[in-house]
Amino acid sequence: MPVAKAERSREFLARIRQTLGEKRVMHSVFVAEYFSSFAGHAGLDHDEAVAAGLLHDLARGMEKEELLAQARARRIPMGEAQLLKPLLLHGPVAAEICREEFGISDDVHEAVYWHTTGRPGMGRLALGLCVADFAEPSRDYPEAAEARDILRKSGFGPAVLYVFEKKVEFGRAKEVTDPNTAATLFWLREHPPA
Repeated sequence: MPVAKAERSREFLARIRQTLGEKRVMHSVFVAEYFSSFAGHAGLDHDEAVAAGLLHDLARGMEKEELLAQARARRIPMGEAQLLKPLLLHGPVAAEICREEFGISDDVHEAVYWHTTGRPGMGRLALGLCVADFAEPSRDYPEAAEARDILRKSGFGPAVLYVFEKKVEFGRAKEVTDPNTAATLFWLREHPPA
């Protein structure tokens, strides 16, 4: 089913256009489209997949100081990683704004909140958003194409595991990483999704 037919998609699209540049808006639409294409096969609700895809980067355009201020105002827990790299807060801040403005479901909230870093025990919608964000078709790095191929040929669980393996691998090259990503990979290896 197309993204445009999802409940509230026009409302969400109008909201992200208020805060994001055109490139980031297009990325969000691509994430929603891609997520909606495999949501049913993964046992996920189409409209929730579209909502998570459209809204996940709502706070991505905020400056570092604003992200920190928004996180403090909403009492979002911050560790050393978030203080050193406030961009890691864009998911949690977006999730809280979306809960306040749109009354999103707990599953969509969790997906938006953890889409960048992951967390052990996260639900299927959140795992699906991580895959969709990593591998949406406009992503031109080879790992995105590989994730799409794995999803198509081997299914949801192997694609989720591959995405988190790559997230951890990419994180090793960065100065600051959130420990939740490695913890999520460890958890996924112990509890692989079907």
